[in-house]
Amino acid sequence: MTPGSVQMLRREGPWALAAAAGFAVVAVVLGWPVSPPVAILMVAAVWGVSLLLRHHRGLTGIDGVDCVIAGVLVAAALGVRLASPIYFDFLQGNLSPVSTVPAPAGVHRPPTHDIFGVGAWGLGYPFNKTGCTDAPVGPHNQEKYTCGFVFDEVYFPVDALKDLKGIDFFDPEPPLTKLIIAGGISWLGFNTWGWRIMSAILGSLVIGVLYFMARRLWHRRRVFPTLAALFLSLDGLELVESRTGVIDVIAVFFVMLAYWMFLLHWHASTRRQWRATLYLTAVASGLGLACKADMVPAVLVMLVLLAGRYVRPHLRLRLGSGGSSRWVIPPAPDDPVEAARRTMVATVRWAWHYLAAGALILLIFYLSFFRYWTISHSLYVNFANTRGPSVTCSGFVAKASICELPVAMPLQEYHLASWDFWLPSGFNLVQSIADVEWNSLGSLSYQATLKATHPFASAFYSWPLDAHPVLFYATYTGNGVSTVNGQTVSNYAWISDMGNPAIFWLGLLALSWCLYLVLRRRDRVALFILLGFLFDWLVLWSWPSRILFFYEFIEAVPFVCLALAYCCTRLIDRRAVVQLARVRLGTHSLAPAAAAVVLSVILCFAYFYPLWTGQPIPSSDFFQHIWIPGWY
Repeated sequence: MTPGSVQMLRREGPWALAAAAGFAVVAVVLGWPVSPPVAILMVAAVWGVSLLLRHHRGLTGIDGVDCVIAGVLVAAALGVRLASPIYFDFLQGNLSPVSTVPAPAGVHRPPTHDIFGVGAWGLGYPFNKTGCTDAPVGPHNQEKYTCGFVFDEVYFPVDALKDLKGIDFFDPEPPLTKLIIAGGISWLGFNTWGWRIMSAILGSLVIGVLYFMARRLWHRRRVFPTLAALFLSLDGLELVESRTGVIDVIAVFFVMLAYWMFLLHWHASTRRQWRATLYLTAVASGLGLACKADMVPAVLVMLVLLAGRYVRPHLRLRLGSGGSSRWVIPPAPDDPVEAARRTMVATVRWAWHYLAAGALILLIFYLSFFRYWTISHSLYVNFANTRGPSVTCSGFVAKASICELPVAMPLQEYHLASWDFWLPSGFNLVQSIADVEWNSLGSLSYQATLKATHPFASAFYSWPLDAHPVLFYATYTGNGVSTVNGQTVSNYAWISDMGNPAIFWLGLLALSWCLYLVLRRRDRVALFILLGFLFDWLVLWSWPSRILFFYEFIEAVPFVCLALAYCCTRLIDRRAVVQLARVRLGTHSLAPAAAAVVLSVILCFAYFYPLWTGQPIPSSDFFQHIWIPGWY
């Protein structure tokens, strides 16, 4: 440990201890489901991560100011996700610590949820009391008709509960996301809070990850990562997914974490940094792959960039002949920093390390099935012919519609005082590999042969336009009434995963400018943003024949935010010459244009906030929010 690190510990230790104690007291007073030791551990973990990032500042590019900015953005985002929909009752003149302003008609909201005139329903509000399904919540896994689900919550939380209880089910996605949701359920119970809390936490943390990632991507101006993280926190698609017990935002967290680790690997200047960041990238990529196949495009981007690093100095292309020839790809002068990094990598066994990193990704994907191995399964592997013969898929060449997969890792219960715990009593390696293989084949078969229709399905090319989002929840009755211009109108309530129009539509212009910067100025930051956007949008979704939905675009949204933030940051430093005919009217800063973009994003967030959170609004106001037909 360096003297600077010791000094940092001595200087910040008392403050961290005070913060941990304060958080523990607040958790006890407000009745939060966080025990004092856990509260102290959470604060210690956050402080520890901050110390680690600052200790390796030369690699991460993160200092104390960055940690504060990222922490504030994450905390604000988490507060919005936990408390929404929020009512600013203080606008009506109420400033009492506990509000007496009643909830909207038809909404049951305890007044104790109002603090200093700000009222909130909270993340766990069971909006959809008619959205019900059978779930094994009764004694001996007896199924009960359970309500409160929103959209695909009828699938993922129920599957997560089955994971907890050891019940067989078919999972067309890798298992880690359901296991993470199961963690929230085991913490807070099988209720709306329990199955949404992990999405809210990871959906908020990804904002901090994007800040750190942008800071490493372009270290020149701190406003760039700040705007990128702010834009992501104000996007409607990210907000809705973070407040719903679905799997996409969980996968996005690990995808963006892997991108950040890769950028650290890209900027490594020593062999130790190079090895450490490579395997951290592999760990994050393995976790992302264990969540969803959306990790595949990110890995491809990394491979393309790594290959480009070594190929670019030797790549050149000239078209034409004689005096009319021109360089399409001109010779590139070797960057001394890049040359030093290539030389450094040449001194390690880089090929073996990359192979080991790839093996680590697959190993983590394989280990994510640990719960699957403890349960016997009846698995369809050919959805095109579900009436085919049934066989035991213990080998690797069987062809059938149904595989009977026995338990690969049986568990045995043990008792220690009042504690009950389970440990493996055996392990069949061949069967565990067969489990992973056949479940993956069954998932691919399901995805490839799924034939269905849905009113909110949309084509992949419409997603960047924010043209046809998915309606998660809608009710047009039972929301009370409002008086508008002397007339009584009904209130409507919606939860739509529509993106923030300012981010999406201005983001398209920003992406176009990034393309210009790549083609005309060989801008590496713009190139990374474009590759991430195009790969995460097109690689998985431009070719399937199965039904697709707008929320699949969520992996590309962080790159839209990066593009918009990058262009705004560059506008701040630019000046434009205003000239009328031959009269020069002077030069003016373009910073107001960047400010206008930021203001438009904030105003759009405030305007469409009710449609993202299920807040009842008058029907007349509701239809003013429908700007294009595809939104309704």
